[in-house]
Amino acid sequence: MEYNFSKHSISYPNNFLDTVNEQIVDVDVTLPDYCPDIEKILKCTLIPKVHTRVISGGQLTVDGISMVRILYCDSIRHNIRSFTQTVPFSANFSLKSTPEQYIVLCNTKCEYINCRALSPRKLVIHGAFSLSAKVVSKEQTGFYSFDDDCDLQVKKREVTVSDLCAICQEQFSVNEDITLLNKPPVESLLSYSVTASMTDLKSIHNKLMLNAEITLKAMYISDIDSGEIEHLSYVFPINRVIDCDGVTDETVNVESLEVMSYDLHLKNDQMSDGTSLCLDVKLCFSEMGYLPKTLSIVEDAYSTKYMTENKREMLSCECSHSCESFNHIVKSTVKLDTMEISKVLDVYCESVSVSPVISDSTLSLNGKASVCMLLKDKEDAPFYVERSVEIEYTPVPSRSFDRAQLCGCSVNSISYRLSDASTLELRIELKETLLLCETVTANPLTNVMTLEEKPVVCDDCSLVLYFADKGENTWDIAKLYRTKEDLLKSENALEEDILQSAQMLLVPTE
Repeated sequence: MEYNFSKHSISYPNNFLDTVNEQIVDVDVTLPDYCPDIEKILKCTLIPKVHTRVISGGQLTVDGISMVRILYCDSIRHNIRSFTQTVPFSANFSLKSTPEQYIVLCNTKCEYINCRALSPRKLVIHGAFSLSAKVVSKEQTGFYSFDDDCDLQVKKREVTVSDLCAICQEQFSVNEDITLLNKPPVESLLSYSVTASMTDLKSIHNKLMLNAEITLKAMYISDIDSGEIEHLSYVFPINRVIDCDGVTDETVNVESLEVMSYDLHLKNDQMSDGTSLCLDVKLCFSEMGYLPKTLSIVEDAYSTKYMTENKREMLSCECSHSCESFNHIVKSTVKLDTMEISKVLDVYCESVSVSPVISDSTLSLNGKASVCMLLKDKEDAPFYVERSVEIEYTPVPSRSFDRAQLCGCSVNSISYRLSDASTLELRIELKETLLLCETVTANPLTNVMTLEEKPVVCDDCSLVLYFADKGENTWDIAKLYRTKEDLLKSENALEEDILQSAQMLLVPTE
């Protein structure tokens, strides 16, 4: 006789695509007439920006631009100047098929950039950046159960897992007009960067209420003749309502807010007089929402009348998803052997790379931060220094876990002080956000068949003596003699399933 189990399903995130593509950037730069000649190149930066990512026709297409920014010292006034040139890029990734529900995650990282001057006005730039593309789809896996109304002895276990109830992604743009108050006007932009951080996220029925902050940091020239440099830090809030089918007020949200691209320029207004800027930012919000779900899986089953054949299927799920953020300080000392510092113009982190590692149930974060320093020497000539700072941090999560995934890493602040004319002491405050979860594994039954041609042969006696060892399980003993576990426990006045000491048991046989 065959007992058919009822199949139920739970949803989980599946890495439908997870790959990396290298993009080559070759640029020939000729300075326009309004830019002075180059005396010395200080810094060449490659900044990839993603504009669109679309799945169509069995492939993922990612389009964007590579922005090459050249920071140099001009040959006329020996001041710092900047020039930017962009080149488009497009990358295609083949897919086996098109998933029904998915999100697309893209990250870029500059691998290298080389800049060579052919003349005071012509440059040849060669570089490359890695473009990682991940498509996460919503998939389903099954588990089996059946009613207790049968003649089988059944051992069940309740397992709580995280059911992926919602997955969504939305791209949107933010535009902000910035008026410089109590700041000198902008003559020329040298460099700028934009970051985004979520301050609050609330979920209601099929809606997400997003609150976040956009931070702009810029360095600019306020006076072309003197080359005076100013810094701008501007923060403004944004809020948005995002449609996301499946979320409720009980959903555990795993979200990310990514800056895809941005642009900062002087406002095209004759009355602004360099005191107004326009910031255009393209953002991408991604969400995976989970709800706890209790599964009653069948670990084992047998018949007291016939021998059985059992079929099993491995079940692996994640449970207790949660995001935790950690703040910590990294300190480093930069010693210049051949240069003396007369003035610090700017110190910033160009990139931060951190990876979580779990060893012996201890979580550690290891990586590097690339710190860029724009300085002036004792002759008042600008020069550039870059150093790699090691990151080693052991956070203490508030809950148990066996898997950790980095959701974001950002620099909250960076400060410095000159300890002497050639030594700079750095203090970097980092924030890492991690997705923590536990993995639940089981090998439950999916089918049981009783072999009626192989009946259980019972002894003539109604009780059998069994000498059990400490740690044995009453289920295994009852299964060995094809009797009922509750009768075995009742006969021997046992309350627990695991024997706490070696003892003799009376095993009832039917």
